[in-house]
Amino acid sequence: MNLARLTTLLVLAAALCARPLTAADLSKLKPWTGGATPKLSLKDLDGKQHELPHYRGRVVVLNFWATWCAPCIKEMPALQRLADRLAAERFVLLTVNFGEDEKRIRPFIDKLGVRFPVLLDRDMSATRAWVDKGLPTTYVIDGQQRIRYQVLGDFEWDARGAEARIRELLAKH
Repeated sequence: MNLARLTTLLVLAAALCARPLTAADLSKLKPWTGGATPKLSLKDLDGKQHELPHYRGRVVVLNFWATWCAPCIKEMPALQRLADRLAAERFVLLTVNFGEDEKRIRPFIDKLGVRFPVLLDRDMSATRAWVDKGLPTTYVIDGQQRIRYQVLGDFEWDARGAEARIRELLAKH
């Protein structure tokens, strides 16, 4: 095998091994078929009350997570980048922590540089109402308060394809 052919094969192999966000990855962003949007009313780390109806007219990404959840940790930076990119839009990112206390959460989010609201689900009632398969679980909710998408597991929220789906919902409101 000559050097030019070997180089071409190596370049093709590298391209095939790279993991850009593809249609297969976007398949994790499943259209919602589970019925009505559950209620949500929780306080954040600063004591501010957040209720889903307060965000009517905005697209909401609602993420359920815990500090001990490796896939949750993996997707946190991508969630922050998405929130930064859409900061000027009618968009809000809310995260709900699964029953942990502030002493555990604050150092965790400080270390990751998280600046979005972290809601406290101390008795885990919100998590029980929303999550049935594990963490992380994330929902994309349109401006009319309807769940449009659900993602189970970690996801590349800042990838172009994911952001495009959210921007489609933003364009409708």
